[in-house]
Amino acid sequence: MSAAVSLRLPARPENVAVVRQALTGLGDAYDLDPELLGDIKTAVTEACNNVVLHAYPDEDGLVEVEADSDGEYTDVVVRDFGAGIQPRGFTEDRSLGLGLPLIATLSSRFEIRGGEPDMGLEVDMTFSATDARERRERLGLRRDPADHPFASPRAAGLLIQPGPLVASVASRVTAILAARADFPLDRLADAVLVSDAISEHASDYISGSDVGLVIEDGEGSLHFRVGPLHEGGGEGLLREMEVPGLGGSLERLVDEVSVVRGDGIPGTAESVADAEFLSLRIGKSHAARPAAPDRV
Repeated sequence: MSAAVSLRLPARPENVAVVRQALTGLGDAYDLDPELLGDIKTAVTEACNNVVLHAYPDEDGLVEVEADSDGEYTDVVVRDFGAGIQPRGFTEDRSLGLGLPLIATLSSRFEIRGGEPDMGLEVDMTFSATDARERRERLGLRRDPADHPFASPRAAGLLIQPGPLVASVASRVTAILAARADFPLDRLADAVLVSDAISEHASDYISGSDVGLVIEDGEGSLHFRVGPLHEGGGEGLLREMEVPGLGGSLERLVDEVSVVRGDGIPGTAESVADAEFLSLRIGKSHAARPAAPDRV
């Protein structure tokens, strides 16, 4: 079974805020105690900052955050695929610094794994749980970046199990990315509407156990890719997004829409290269679109 929420993001300072918003969505979905959620966000922020500052000194790279909760127990893993540390222990160049005792104080248990050169580092934190190791074995967390359907270090990626988390997490991440791209309020609201529509219907067309959503932000727009989908799933998902009273579908709020194959998407894993994906782009300045857009 996969983690309830899995984020894969470029290891950049601005994306730590995206992680915090996703954790807020997790807390809302499972009605976590606000003080506990605050502890989780603080500890995870420290672990993510370590990745941003130290994991990739000479290249771009990824930070992966996986979280699961049942309302009472919460487990969070932060991992990178970077330079690692030497077996003798934390060096000045790769130290968690003041973040390490803070994580120890805020979490019920934490463990640091990895550290071999070029193998990355993994920080596993448990909050109010005594059986974290058993639960992580059930999650079957993935270690190899190539195993992830969205492997590009340039895109913010989400994998969310179908259920109450999809809308809560995806809408928050969409909102913060749109705000960061200086969307005006009306276009930010449009982006969240599109995200909510995807969240509501995507699980019916996803080819697998996860709702996969890539959100790329750049040059005043957000680019959504949803998948991998069953054959015909892209068209089906667009039909589900039709809203009475809007004169058509929510897809009319976006600037570009297409159904594409995974082998045409840079960074997509080989395992889903033949799968269908729905691609949508929404800009901060809305361009008028025809009622029946071309699709490829």
